[in-house]
Amino acid sequence: MAATVLGGTIEFMAQLGIYDIILPFLLVFTLMFATLEKTKLLGVEIIVDKSGKEHSYTRKNLNSIIAFTTAFFVIASAQLVRIISEVIANTMILLVTGLSFMLAVGLSHSGQDEFKLSKLGKGWEIGFWIANLVGIILIFLNAIGWLDKIYQFVTQGLKNPQTLSIFLILVFVGLMVWITSSPKNKPERSDD
Repeated sequence: MAATVLGGTIEFMAQLGIYDIILPFLLVFTLMFATLEKTKLLGVEIIVDKSGKEHSYTRKNLNSIIAFTTAFFVIASAQLVRIISEVIANTMILLVTGLSFMLAVGLSHSGQDEFKLSKLGKGWEIGFWIANLVGIILIFLNAIGWLDKIYQFVTQGLKNPQTLSIFLILVFVGLMVWITSSPKNKPERSDD
């Protein structure tokens, strides 16, 4: 990557440990500190001013110490740093893909509510969010190395006649329940 000056700078920062130590530390510290500040998990201090009015302040010193130590514990584990780096990088890919999809949908609108998928119907909006959720779950499973194991388990299970028979029975039972179920808004029957 060192073919350019900027590429050499990026390589130098990688050798310094910016990507392996400093950035994961800052990310974990910031997220932990913000969560502790927002939830007020460690309590608040009540301070009364000269006019007798009470003000509550979070315990920033305790929150920062806990966030600091948590961030150090995380960067001490190379595996956790690798997982965090991979999840964030892949989530950004999903974010860029989702933004591109919203831009494509926005091009077909008149200029008002470009990114509002509910105008296309409730199914589009729900489908979009489900697709993003599934994408993030798959990214996480891939980052921790479980996606290959799940794929192998499923493919080996489909080759097993017993597993395939159980799956087929479940599909038939599901179809029978779906076909024989009555609709929710059942019209009233008149006996005239």
